Amino acid sequence: MVHIHSSIFGALAFASWAAANLIPSAPNADFKRADTWGGSVSLGPSKSTIVKAVTTIIPGPAPPTQNGVLFLWPGMSNGTGDLIQATLESWQSNSWCGATTGQWCVRASVFGWFGQRDGNASPVSGTDQVRIEYTLQSDKNTWLQTVTNAVTGALLSTYSSASGPYMRGYGTGTECNDGCSGTIAAQSYLNTVITLASADTTFGGTIATAGGATYSGLTSSDGGKVWSIASINIPAMSKAPQQTTTTSKAATTSKTTTASTKTTTRASTTSGPGGCSAAQYAQCGGSGFSGCTVCASPYTCKYSNDWYSQCL
Repeated sequence: MVHIHSSIFGALAFASWAAANLIPSAPNADFKRADTWGGSVSLGPSKSTIVKAVTTIIPGPAPPTQNGVLFLWPGMSNGTGDLIQATLESWQSNSWCGATTGQWCVRASVFGWFGQRDGNASPVSGTDQVRIEYTLQSDKNTWLQTVTNAVTGALLSTYSSASGPYMRGYGTGTECNDGCSGTIAAQSYLNTVITLASADTTFGGTIATAGGATYSGLTSSDGGKVWSIASINIPAMSKAPQQTTTTSKAATTSKTTTASTKTTTRASTTSGPGGCSAAQYAQCGGSGFSGCTVCASPYTCKYSNDWYSQCL
């Protein structure tokens, strides 16, 4: 198994993973390729820095068969440093983590100049509530990732990395490599809470959506230091196979259809909402994207694919 991520920040349709060798073994990051993306919700960059982020994802079932590799993750980055992310993964075979058909492999993970580093992995089902917490430790340098079952409290994965106190952007990722089989059900993120080192009353105004994703219940407390999103809903990338019985044959057929039709959306040359500008590595365009479409100087908005353009 080989994959790689590239960091992003700000409007965060985050990064690129690539998958080449689908043998279940420890991953090695050695090359990069373009991905396709599902829906996303993101915030950033903050005028402060993130010191804690927690959310609970209900992923829906993994595709019963997988072409390529599919990842779901909430992540955070400062655009030039480590990308902190815990990933729910669907490979051609997920037996390497003990998962069965329809289950995901989940593990804490970080990407940086060193490549990809992962914690232990566990299988999770589509109806499981997977709680993912990132906490900056007292040394102001080490991030502890803790992944648990939100109902039972069972520990699923953990990982610690010296990734620095500079995280300014947070968002969800639905990432498809090598022409993967897309998600067949919507994903829900519940009770997302992002805590900043100091108050930033403008942080909520940086929220952006893409690919048909929606959110509700965005609130702040402690003078703008703590930001909460009650729910985030990411639509399925494809419909689950439907079985239909014909009257003339004792057989069933199945068909997969796409949830939406792609449209080509290149980066705009006008200011985004409120005259904002996107920072280096931030998303600046793509189908369904509603964030800033102009990059801060000296960066320009570079088209990657129908779903994603990035400030480079």
